[in-house]
Amino acid sequence: MSRNAGNASGGDTLSSSQAMKSFQSPDAILEPDIMQQLTDYMKDGGQPLLLVNALSSSYVGMPDMCNLMAGWATEFDIDPVEVMQEALKEQLMGKFDPEGVDKAFMSGSERPEWLSPMIQHPFWRSVIYELSEQHKKCNLLNYAIQRISDAGYQGEIASVATASTFLKVFSGVLLDSLDKLREEDDVGLLDRLPDLVKVCCQSEHTYLFTQVLLFRLMKTDRGLPLKRISKELESGVLEKFNRPPLVAILRMLLAGASSNVASAISVILQSRIPSPGDVMLLHRAYSSDDPPSTYFLRDPDFFEIMLSSIFVPSFKGGVVKQDHKEKYLWLIAYAASVQEEDERITDTSEVQPTYEALCALEDTLSKRTAGTDLTPILKNLLIAIETPVASMALLYWIQFVIRETSYIETYFRSHEVPVPLLLIEEMTYRKSILDRMIYLIQLNYAMPVLDYIQVRARKMDQSLSMHFVKKVLEMVRGPYSKKFIEGMSQMIEEIVEVIKKTDTEPVVRAWLDEVASQPDDFEMATPPSALEAPDAWLTTVMDLKRRLDETRR
Repeated sequence: MSRNAGNASGGDTLSSSQAMKSFQSPDAILEPDIMQQLTDYMKDGGQPLLLVNALSSSYVGMPDMCNLMAGWATEFDIDPVEVMQEALKEQLMGKFDPEGVDKAFMSGSERPEWLSPMIQHPFWRSVIYELSEQHKKCNLLNYAIQRISDAGYQGEIASVATASTFLKVFSGVLLDSLDKLREEDDVGLLDRLPDLVKVCCQSEHTYLFTQVLLFRLMKTDRGLPLKRISKELESGVLEKFNRPPLVAILRMLLAGASSNVASAISVILQSRIPSPGDVMLLHRAYSSDDPPSTYFLRDPDFFEIMLSSIFVPSFKGGVVKQDHKEKYLWLIAYAASVQEEDERITDTSEVQPTYEALCALEDTLSKRTAGTDLTPILKNLLIAIETPVASMALLYWIQFVIRETSYIETYFRSHEVPVPLLLIEEMTYRKSILDRMIYLIQLNYAMPVLDYIQVRARKMDQSLSMHFVKKVLEMVRGPYSKKFIEGMSQMIEEIVEVIKKTDTEPVVRAWLDEVASQPDDFEMATPPSALEAPDAWLTTVMDLKRRLDETRR
């Protein structure tokens, strides 16, 4: 009997000792369940005097200290909540134990209930994001990231590396990011792209997943702008893993290029020097009766390498032999001007004019050393600007002249602007000039402006033509004259394949629907003498609608 009593007493002593240890922790008296702990301690035979001493000596008064600090912060116009949150976050970052929390909260079948209210609070979500960056293998934090994604905060976790850990989370983040990028301008795009690249380039798997998705989306209506994102991802994965073959081979595999074409383009992109052998191989392939798709050539890096090899004297690949230059320039012209639809070539009429423009520019620049006066060839350079890819070549040459020669030092005077800078201004101001002409339409000079633009439409960069069409159609209201409908329809017809892949398409479609549905109103705006063949413009309008509908289906 005494042995049992001794055991019971020993158990009570152990229980009291554990309780006393908890009472000695800082601010123990402020714990939520302190009253229950006190009751249990006294039932176990605890000593009241020891209890009072433990609770009083362990009292720190942290809440009062926080309130005092908050009052000071308010006096200095500092947000006390923000101060407290930052202090709390700092403590969590230093003391967080990933193994301990996984053992405590992830071992059972039920997940912690306190996580749901934390997810709804921006501060706690930010803490979870920062902790997950430091402890990527913590199961609790990864689970929290999944819950945050399920709660609809994909936009926030786009910059979190662990967002790529789970396919469901990664897919949600990726689709949400792409949806937001679609509405951004250039400035917004530059702000959002780094986070997307960071998540998508966490591993080869996430990179492959993203590129496959983007490639399929690029083939859909208005999917072409996604190529910009694809190129940014290529740069991101190269910077992180430094594996050029991964980028080049994946690009060619997705596009379905033949082994010869894929190999030649990959070598050029990786070495950044187009060897004559690779260029000859590509020239034979694309000048054959059954050429590959121009998709493989239409890579910004490929254009830069090819143009620099011809137009930049300091290019590291050395001088290209004259008999090879023709093949180089023809390949560039072909890539820049052939029109394709569903990977089928539909129009090659611009290849020869583009090739001749490039040849003329190369001939002009090769006869003029970089350190000489450019005024005598200014007329030829202005003509070159009329061809988009030639203007691109001229920009590379101007960059070389400004950065790597003494031209500016030799010919610059305080009262005049150097010719290369004037050429850059000429390229830059064309859109501004076009905007002024659009304003003239608003002042009722519609037909003179439209007639002028129509004459020059085929020589204009397609981006300028689209800019003109979109701005005009957003501004005008019916009824329209027959001549106006015919003029705008012809301009749209020239660029309809490009329009189908941009945000200009809804504007054009709405205008065509308006014109097609109310022919009587439009006829009223046209003098009777001009209504001899009303079906011609209507046929063109209906044909344009059909071509837009084909892509949508």
